[in-house]
Order: sequence, then C-alpha cells, then structure tokens
Amino acid sequence: MKKILMFFLAFMLTVMSLSPAMASAAPNVNTIRVFVQNKQIQPKVAPVIQGGRLYIEFRSVVLALGFKFNYDATTKVITAVSENESFKIDLKSRKTYLNGRQFTYGPDAPVILGTGANVLVMNHLLNATNSIIANYDSVHKDVNVYEDLEGKPNEADLKKIRAAIEAYYHTSDGLASIKALNIESWGMFTTMLADITIRKSGTELLDRTEHATIKMLHATDKSWIISDVQSETEYLNYLSLAQKEAVVPDADKLAIHTLLDTYVQAINDEDALGLMAVENPNGAFFTTGNFSKEQLKLLLEIDFLRDELKQTKEQATIVAYEPDKATVYTVYTVRDKEDASLPTQRSYYLVSVIKTADGKWYMDSNEDVLLGSEIVK
Repeated sequence: MKKILMFFLAFMLTVMSLSPAMASAAPNVNTIRVFVQNKQIQPKVAPVIQGGRLYIEFRSVVLALGFKFNYDATTKVITAVSENESFKIDLKSRKTYLNGRQFTYGPDAPVILGTGANVLVMNHLLNATNSIIANYDSVHKDVNVYEDLEGKPNEADLKKIRAAIEAYYHTSDGLASIKALNIESWGMFTTMLADITIRKSGTELLDRTEHATIKMLHATDKSWIISDVQSETEYLNYLSLAQKEAVVPDADKLAIHTLLDTYVQAINDEDALGLMAVENPNGAFFTTGNFSKEQLKLLLEIDFLRDELKQTKEQATIVAYEPDKATVYTVYTVRDKEDASLPTQRSYYLVSVIKTADGKWYMDSNEDVLLGSEIVK
C-alpha cells in the first residue's frame, strides 16, 4: 500500500506541474523539427498545433534570422527588429504588431500562445512580412523558416551586389568606381540603377560614366548574379580632344582628311555607291546582316529617301595614329535642306579609319563612337 501511495503522489505532482500550454505542446515534443535558413534549431518550447494552426517559438526563430531581440519583463513587451522588419508583442494586451501595424488572423484565432520571453507565435505572422517565409510540411513534420530570395535587398545584400558590380566593371588597371547605386525594383529579378565611372586605360582616350540598369538574380546560396546589363555611356570631357592632335605623317594626314571629305560628300549627294566605296571592304559594314552589295545599296538609298538632310564637317582632329589605323575626333552638324527653321544638330564622334594592304585609307564606320550631341540654332 505504501508503494502504491508513493507512486500515486508522484504521478499527481507530474500532472500538476504541467501548464496548459506545455501540456498541449507535450504531444509535439521531438515530432516537429524547426529549420531556419536550412539549419535545424532547437527551440526552448516545441512547436504547437492548435485549431489546425501552427505556432512556433518566436525568440529562437528571429534570433536565428539575425534579428535584435528584446524582452522587457516589466512592461511584458517583446520587440524584434531587423533592417527590413519589426515586431512588437504586447503580452498584457495580447496584441501583436508587424512593422507598426496590428496583426490579426481571424476573429477566433490567437496570434500568440503562452507568456514570457519564449512566447509562441502563429507562423502566419512571419508570412505576413515582406522578407520571411515560414512553411510547414505536415507530412515530414518540418517547419522551414527562411528569408525570401525575392524580397527587398538588405544592407548585407547591397554589399554583395556592389561587389558583384565592381567585379563586372573591373578594368585591368582597377580604375572603375561606383558613384551611385540604387534599388529600382525587386522580385524575381532585383533591378539596380548604377552610375559607374571608368577611368581611361590602355589606348582609351576618355574617362567615361556608365549609367547602367542592372538585373540581378538572388541565388539559393545567397550570392548575387548579374543576369542583364543595359547601359548608356557618358564620355567625360570629350571637348578636350580638339587640343590633342596626334603626330601623323603628312601623306597619311592628307589621305585621312580627304577620305572624311569624300564620305560627307557621298552622304550629301545621296550617293550609295560612293558611300560604299569609302567603307572598309573587309569590315563589319559589309558583313553585318549578310546582305549582298546590291541589297546594301538599296538599304542605303531607302535611308536617303527618308530624310532631306545636309551634313557638314566642322572639325576633324586625328587624336590617335598607327601606321594602319587611326582615330579622328570629328564634329558634324546636320540640318534640314528644305526647312531652315528646323533646328540644327551638332554631333561629336570618334571616327575610326583603317589602311588596307593596298595602302588606301577607308572608313571603319561600325567602330565609330558617338560622344555626344546638342541642338544648335
């Protein structure tokens, strides 16, 4: 009888020591695993399923996500803050706030269970954020909490993004620098707007700024991958090229300037054959698009019919020279032949010319670079 009595007392003490919350959690102990960022964690309170809804310990999850967590035992208020999200749980009023707004889930569903620092929260609270996903696999009894790869990049992401862009634009001399970097949009692809200044190196003549729209993919390993770049180039201080004439033998200088004059004359005369005659016979002008010469002549004539324009060469300065190729800083104006009231456009180019084996100079138009343009009266 004494042994039976002692066993009964021990059993009753065990049952009385269990709080209602713990009693409901007891059947779930060691049955539902919790993973945060693909790593299993061991929360102090096991997950609970109540009313068909999953509740997980808030503190262990947000700490594993990198939040700053605080529990004020006096006011009974829990706060958790990251760069993108903020939580406030008032245990006295049983109200929960996400990013400053009260979060509720149905008329009868409590958002939190228990009290104290180890309170349990409904997984829907985490799913209501902009950057966290909490999925429950009822078959395997797993809770998976992770940052949404399509969410807005945080400070750590921006550092990785900057490093990826710097590597993409890195020159052999390491002279690229990001002057501005902003988020335009995020989702399946995060789109960044960047201004990258690249100082001239090697045979380049000008510093430049790339105004780039860059699409980036957030990979599963948390790295950032550039998937597409659209860029507009701004060439810096190109007007200074007018004062940087290269040393060129007189014969080649005369031949190059004559070539440029012939090119402009062919355009103004709407002479398709004359324009084709000054182009590099082995260059991309004739090979791009796989057109026959007759087809190319027809395309040029169609272009001439579209516009009644006159082109004038205002300036031509040979700024880079080698025996078989040269670069000419050239200023052209274009105006309407028939309507003098229309504005005139002035354009600045780096024109590429090349000398072939027969000793003749030709235009290499596909290598030309537009530096800038402006409207003039």
